[in-house]
Amino acid sequence: VNKTLISVLVANALVVSTSAYAANNQRGFTVEDSIYDSVLNDAMQFGGHIGTSYEYEEKDVTDFASWGGDFTEKTKTHEIFGVFYKNSKWDLSALYALKQVNRNKTSKKSNDSELEESFKHLMSLNKGFDLGDGWTTGLIYDLEYTRGKIYSTSGTKGLGISKAEHSVRPYLTYWNNEYNAGVYTNLEYLYNDEDKNSWGTRQEKGYSFLIKPYKRMGNWEFGVELYYQIKDNDAKNGDGTINEVSDFTEKYAEPIVQYSFEDAGALYVRTRIGENKTTVSDGWAKDSEYFKDIRKATVGYEQAVGDDWLVKAEYEWAKDKETFTQKEGEEKIVEQNTFFLQALYRF
Repeated sequence: VNKTLISVLVANALVVSTSAYAANNQRGFTVEDSIYDSVLNDAMQFGGHIGTSYEYEEKDVTDFASWGGDFTEKTKTHEIFGVFYKNSKWDLSALYALKQVNRNKTSKKSNDSELEESFKHLMSLNKGFDLGDGWTTGLIYDLEYTRGKIYSTSGTKGLGISKAEHSVRPYLTYWNNEYNAGVYTNLEYLYNDEDKNSWGTRQEKGYSFLIKPYKRMGNWEFGVELYYQIKDNDAKNGDGTINEVSDFTEKYAEPIVQYSFEDAGALYVRTRIGENKTTVSDGWAKDSEYFKDIRKATVGYEQAVGDDWLVKAEYEWAKDKETFTQKEGEEKIVEQNTFFLQALYRF
């Protein structure tokens, strides 16, 4: 049963297209018309959800001692709305979300502050293919586009910024009913392009590999996510001179435990241990390296409410410890707390 305005609009749009074709043809329904009808019927075999979310993130940054740039950063992200469409017959899904972001950075040692106000558009397409015997494959394309302005007490007034983050991920999955176990894996090509006008530009290109084996035992599910990324960074100052040319690598392991309750609720815990390294080959920090240790823990709960609603709450704690070859004996520490709430209406 189609219960949303979205499904009505999709149906009306397709029916109008079919009717217009028949009128122009002057011969009633033809083979082409029946194809349109088939497309209409297939397109209506779908499910999905619409929803909203809110995220509050607070960072406490203790900078390298000789720099003394300690600050706090608070980011509020409101997903104004998100729409997800999934067609099982076509094995196709699509997502669009619009988010409003407010980021406020405040110095601990002075009155300096920075405010960023922006909007994010998130678009995602996923086309899957069933290979049989428990195997599936497919391709995902994600685009996150951000546009906004920055204001600061140092004199920046409405600096225009934009960022486009592209991700292409072919994936392969396997599930074995006999052993109640499976695996998900994907490769990724990513390309990020950021423009901060007079503050400069930054481009990132890279690849990553992820594999996640998991096992279900009654109401329990256990898994571990293993990840490795390599990336090239190219940053320029506002006048076009080189700010940074660097190579970046990251790897982590993230065990996952989930328990599903009889009343359609699920509790999950994730812990991440990882590290990354940035090797600078040109720019102000030429021939230097950054090393970062990553620790992260996430606990969340999601619950179905009635037949149509799903609500979710999540808390995440993270702590990064960074060293820099130009600052021997010093370290930079970033501690982060994030709260996330989401509500979805399923159709």
